[in-house]
Parts: sequence; C-alpha cells; structure tokens
Amino acid sequence: MKFDNQDTVYGIHSLKLVLAVVVVSVIVLMYLTSIPDYIESSIGISQGWVIAIVVILYLMFFGYFIWMDAAFVSYNDEGNKLVIRTFKLRPWGGKKISMEIPHSEFYKYEITHKWPKKQLHIYVKKGNKVMKYPPVSIVSLTADQYQSMENSLKQLSKV
Repeated sequence: MKFDNQDTVYGIHSLKLVLAVVVVSVIVLMYLTSIPDYIESSIGISQGWVIAIVVILYLMFFGYFIWMDAAFVSYNDEGNKLVIRTFKLRPWGGKKISMEIPHSEFYKYEITHKWPKKQLHIYVKKGNKVMKYPPVSIVSLTADQYQSMENSLKQLSKV
C-alpha cells in the first residue's frame, strides 16, 4: 500500500496563503478607507486595535499548525521494505526524514495520542537490539490513511 497526505498539506498551505492575503487586505483597507471611523463609532475599537486583533488571530491560526505538529507523510510498504518520508509543516526547522526499513527488521510500532499531537513510533530489531526511530507526526493523515497505515503496520509487526 502506498499513500501520502499531499492534498492535506496543499490545503493547509493554501489556507495560510489566503488568510495572509486577507490580513494584508484588512490592514490596507484600515489605512485607505473610512472603515476605521465606522468601526470606532459603532463598536468603539480603534484602528490600531482592529489591526492588532486581525494579526493576532492570523498568528494564532498559523501557530496552531505548528503546535499540533502537522507534517507531510508519505507511506509505502510495497516491495520488501517499509518506506516513510516526512517533514513538519513549519516555517523553520522542518528537516526531512526518510526511513527505509526492511520488512525483516521491522519489530513493532506504537501510536501515541497527546492532544493535539498524534505520533507514530517505529521499532526495528537488529540482532538482539531493539532500536527506535524518531517519531513521525501523523496528525495530518485522513481517517482512511490512518486506518490503512495501522492495518499495514499490524501485519508487519512481530509483537
């Protein structure tokens, strides 16, 4: 089985871009029109506060995906090895990780849920040693992708 969550990643990036354009548009409108006067007379909030609120809301939205550890995940168990490629959707420090694990060395897996994060932990057995790969964030997978991955890993697991 082979899948990736590229569509989800594109959706997240597109939404971030659209909201950035909306924020910039609101800021421009606040400086070039009489909307601030209307807002201040009807709601009582000054132009500076409106801009600050819009920017803070955007930063909170942007930060949510960093906090929940959203990531691109590519999963492939076809052939004689398990291949998982991933990188986090962060503006900085999103290093790419690629794991290629022969089916004969795959030992077990664990999925940990610590809201809002969901991580996959892969263990391999080489000789008498059991080693753990770095965790993979799977919070961005769709329900079908998650279920398919879990079924596949259950079949590969030796524990």
